[in-house]
Amino acid sequence: MHKFNTPPDWPEPPSDSWRPPVGWQPDPAWPAAPKGWRFWLNRNGRHSSGPIGAYGAVDAGRLELATVDPGLLLMHS
Repeated sequence: MHKFNTPPDWPEPPSDSWRPPVGWQPDPAWPAAPKGWRFWLNRNGRHSSGPIGAYGAVDAGRLELATVDPGLLLMHS
């Protein structure tokens, strides 16, 4: 289960279980999230990659790259 982590100075979500719907974008009048802000938390309250395709989640391509064995990356020229 992932929980949306609202940046400072953004309105609180309508409920603790609220998730941005597909295609959702923050209101342009809201301040920018701090650089490097993690928009998703796991059930233990730790930073999470979030649900794939959701606003602020790590996209599938970046997630794959992050889980590749670093030794394999050295073999690619």
